[in-house]
Amino acid sequence: METLGDLIRGLREISRVEPSRDDVERILGWRPESIRVLAPSEDESIMVIVFERGMVLEVRYFLNDSLRAMGDDMEMRLMLQVDITSRVGYSVFYSKYIHGQGYIRVSLRDVENKMVQKILEDYYLPRLRGIYKPVIMEFRGFSDRDFFGVEAGREHGYIYYSPVRPKSGENEVRILDVVARLYHLESILKNRDVQHQLAELELQMSLLPSVMWM
Repeated sequence: METLGDLIRGLREISRVEPSRDDVERILGWRPESIRVLAPSEDESIMVIVFERGMVLEVRYFLNDSLRAMGDDMEMRLMLQVDITSRVGYSVFYSKYIHGQGYIRVSLRDVENKMVQKILEDYYLPRLRGIYKPVIMEFRGFSDRDFFGVEAGREHGYIYYSPVRPKSGENEVRILDVVARLYHLESILKNRDVQHQLAELELQMSLLPSVMWM
């Protein structure tokens, strides 16, 4: 199994019902530490397979007959778990303008409290962009459309490779190249003190009245 396309074809052999570790190892060649199957809605299911050294494979199945008929009813992300967490869930990734200028795109978790949302937009978001701006160009992908990103939540943080679907143009990218880039990006975040700056920002946000986060 060399390319992402090979990986997708292997995943098609795994049932949407939670497979055994032996099934995953037999098909993918990697021994998983754990397997979880989630159902966020009636239209999709998500399988999360955790391997050693923090490597995670997230597979999203779209329960749609039309997509299934086209053979495009799933997508996957290859992720590396890192020591970045945030009470404000976010995803930061590399994107491009039409004229080729790279820039940062940030997606924040939805917040019901309008006052908190306003503080996040005015205070948290600009500082988050500023922290990642010096390193975001390193998150470019292997072609014009793919990319790498950082996703953080209260319990876990990940560096991830952009979602890949069966008909994606990135199917010929080598798995080892993606894994190597994930570890390279992890070292960059550590060496450039990004995690320390994020921890300081998190501390500042923790000084807000706790009632605002309820």
